[in-house]
Parts: sequence; C-alpha cells; structure tokens
Amino acid sequence: MLNQNPRQDLRVFVVWEPVISTDWGKPSPTLPGLVPDPRVRHYYDPDRKLSARFGGVARLPSLAAQSELAFKMKDVIWDAALLYPPAATLDAQATLLLAPVMKFQTRLADTLGANRRN
Repeated sequence: MLNQNPRQDLRVFVVWEPVISTDWGKPSPTLPGLVPDPRVRHYYDPDRKLSARFGGVARLPSLAAQSELAFKMKDVIWDAALLYPPAATLDAQATLLLAPVMKFQTRLADTLGANRRN
C-alpha cells in the first residue's frame, strides 16, 4: 500500500500494543520489518495509552467522519487505520477509520492515491 503511494509528505505512525495473548511479551525486534518504509515511525505502547487517549472503544463512532469496522473491539482500539489531512493534530477528527487494516488495505491505498491527486 505504501509502495503505491510514494509521495514524501505522507507520514505513517504504527503503534504496536498488546491485545491478544501472544502480544503480552516484549515485541520482537523484527516487528518493524512488517511495515518497512522510511516514512513510517514505529511505537510500542505496552499500557495502551493511545487507545485511552482516543477515548477507547466507546468513542470509535466519533473518531472519524467516515468509518468501516469489520470486527467488534472490546476494550481497546486496535488493528485500525485512521487517516488525517496534512497538519492535523491528534485531537482532530480523522477523515477515515478502517479496521482491520489488512481487510481494507485496498481501500486505504485507493484513498491515499485519491488524496494525492486532489
């Protein structure tokens, strides 16, 4: 998806957090290799503070102007992509929320491509 959108002004923040039982140990040093791109910054959030900062699962409907969720999140926001316009702050509403990421990777790539043309 990122290879299809090579523009340099794109910033991607990947936040790894423990959700399922296999996540609770220290993350593997190879984990960032799953999303290898110089525009990507990887973060590990062992206490799931970012999900709490977003207001948790209860706030999912208000996090983005449009959203598609293909699974029910219970107590933490995870496996989700939020797209923001340039210069947006963390408190801004995202334009799009999609989860899980792999299910919607084509839509994400298409959306990024459409934004590039606008």
